[in-house]
Amino acid sequence: MIILNQDKDSIINFDNIDNIDITANSTIIGEEEPYTINYETSTRRQGLGIYQTEERAKEVLQKLIQSYREYRTAEVDGYTNVLEETAVYEMPED
Repeated sequence: MIILNQDKDSIINFDNIDNIDITANSTIIGEEEPYTINYETSTRRQGLGIYQTEERAKEVLQKLIQSYREYRTAEVDGYTNVLEETAVYEMPED
């Protein structure tokens, strides 16, 4: 499966990712902190998308996990039509 980042300018192969996490971005005191979903490989760490609340970032992360589960299940079971539908996860806007 591949992931298309939120800016729609980078494609990441899920099989090459070592870690995906959520981090709070530092902002001016008193302002709401946006949250970034990041991926990490052995040579790179980069953001996939930015969300205004931690809850939204966690929701998007759960959708990514579900998409990957569906992709892996279809791959193992040999459902090629499902594979085509789930082979790409596009990071949603906030």
